[in-house]
Amino acid sequence: MKREDYTSRIVWFTLAVIICTVGLGFIPSISLFGMELKRVDILAALRPAEESAAMEYEADMERLEMELASVEVLENTSAIDSTTLTPPRRYEWVAHERAIAPRHTLSSHDCEALRSACSVAIEDFDTLSTTRLELFIDKLASGHDVRIAFMGDSFIEGDILTAELRHHLQQLLGGRGVGFVPCDIPFNTVRKSIKRSSSAWKTYSIMKPKGAPEGVRSSFFISGYLSEGSAGASTRYQTTKIHPTLDSCSRARLLLISREDSRIEVALNDTLKHEFAIEGDDHLREVAIEGDIEALSIKVLEGNILCYGASFEAEGGVILDNFSVRSNNGHAIFGTSAAINRQVNELLGYDLVVLQYGLNIMQKDKYNYSKYRDQLCDMISYVERCFPDAAILILGVSDRWIKSETGEGFEPIGSVEALTSYQRAAADSLGVAFWDTAKAMAMMGGMPAFVERGWAAKDHTHINFAGGGRIAYAMAAAIASPLYSRLQELESEQRRLRAMEEQRALRNIATMHNIDSSLYHIATPISQPLNNGE
Repeated sequence: MKREDYTSRIVWFTLAVIICTVGLGFIPSISLFGMELKRVDILAALRPAEESAAMEYEADMERLEMELASVEVLENTSAIDSTTLTPPRRYEWVAHERAIAPRHTLSSHDCEALRSACSVAIEDFDTLSTTRLELFIDKLASGHDVRIAFMGDSFIEGDILTAELRHHLQQLLGGRGVGFVPCDIPFNTVRKSIKRSSSAWKTYSIMKPKGAPEGVRSSFFISGYLSEGSAGASTRYQTTKIHPTLDSCSRARLLLISREDSRIEVALNDTLKHEFAIEGDDHLREVAIEGDIEALSIKVLEGNILCYGASFEAEGGVILDNFSVRSNNGHAIFGTSAAINRQVNELLGYDLVVLQYGLNIMQKDKYNYSKYRDQLCDMISYVERCFPDAAILILGVSDRWIKSETGEGFEPIGSVEALTSYQRAAADSLGVAFWDTAKAMAMMGGMPAFVERGWAAKDHTHINFAGGGRIAYAMAAAIASPLYSRLQELESEQRRLRAMEEQRALRNIATMHNIDSSLYHIATPISQPLNNGE
C-alpha cells in the first residue's frame, strides 16, 4: 500500500500558523464582554534590549529641587488669585446629596484585641520630640481622615497584603473604598478588590520609559503607570464585595492632565452621566464625583488626555492606596515627576508612605548591600520632599528560600538578615520608621510554613492573598499597638479633667451652702448628696 506524503501540507500549515501568530501582533487591545484582551507580541523576546529591559534610575536631587521650586511658585500664585490666573484645578459633580459623616470615635478597648496580636513592633528612629510616626498615630487616635501610600513591587501586586491591611484598618478606624486604581496597566493581572476594564488607551510603564513619548515620559506619578487617550478611550471601574467596606463608596476622584481643551464623560452606576469641559493646561486636574458609587466609567469625547487613574473613598477613616510596580526595586521613584507628586499630595494629602522593596535584589549568600542602603536613603529623601507631611515606614524584606544546589527541595537564600540590617540602617540614618517583615513571617514559621499552608507560591519567594492576609494582620497589629497606648494616655487625661471638673463643681455647691469644700475628696461622685445637717 502506497503511503501518502504529507510534507507539503505540514509546511503550508506551519506557514499559516506563523502568519496568523505574527498577524495577531497588529490587532490592538480590545474590550470584549467586559474583559480586556491585550495585544499579542510574539516577537517581544527578539526586540532590542533597550526596549524590553527595565529602566535603572539614578537619584537626581538637583532636578527634584528645581521641579519643587516651580510647584511652590505655582502654589503661591494660585493662593493670590486661583480663579483668574489659571484654569480650574478641580471639577466637581454632586450626583447624590450626602449627609456629612460624623467623625469616627475610637477607644483603647476597640483596638485592644488587635494590638495584643502584635508580635513585631514598629521601630521608630525619628529623633524629633514628637516624631512623624507619633503625629500619624495621633491623627488616627483623634478620628481624623488619614491617607496611606503603600509603594512596592510584585510582592503587593493585585492588592496582595494591602487589601487585607486596608480591611483591618477600615474595620478599626472607619473608611470605605479601595483607594487609588490606575486607569490602565500594560499587562494582565488579577485584582479582587476592584474590577476594571479599559480600551483604546496607550498605556506606559515607568519601568520602560523609552516606550513613552517625551511629554509623557516626564509626567509619571508614583503609581508608575500613565495612560494617553483621545476620543473613544474609556475605562470602567466596578466595586467588589470581598470586604464590607469595598462594595460601595461615596466619592471618586479622577486624576488627569489635559494639555489641550478636551471633553470627557463620566457615568455613575451606568445610569447617570455628566460631561466635563476641561480647559487646556499643563498641570494636574482632579475630577471629583460625589454620590452612591458602585460603578464608574470615564470616556474621552474630544481632545487628548493623560489619565493616571481614579481613587475610590469616603469622608472619614482610612484610605490606603496600592502603588505596586512590577520589577521595581524602588529606584523608579527617581523617574517620577516631583512636581506631579507634590501636586497629587496637595490634592489627596498623604499621612504615611510605606516603602516595600528589596525582594528582587537579594542574591544567594550575599551580605554586603551598602549600595542599596545608600539608594534607599536617597529614596527616603525623595519621598520626604515630595510628601513633606507624611511619616515614612520602611518594610524589611520578606523571607525567601531558593532551590538547593542538589535540586532537591529548597534552602534559605542566606541573605535575608543581611539585607534587613541594611534596610534598618537606612531607616535609622534618615530618622524614619522600620518594620521587620521577615521576623513577622518567622513568628509564623517562615517561608516553608507559608508554602506548606498554601500561603505562598511554590517558588518560595512570592506570597499569595492568603499569605498577604497573615502579614497584613501582623502589620495592622503593629500599628494598633502604639495607637492603643496613645488612646490610653488620652483617656487617662480625660478622666483627670473630668475629676477636676467634678471637684470644681463640688466646690461651687459647697460655697453656695457655706460648707467647707475640703471635706470632699476629688473622687467624690458629683451625684452624691451633700450632708449639710438638714
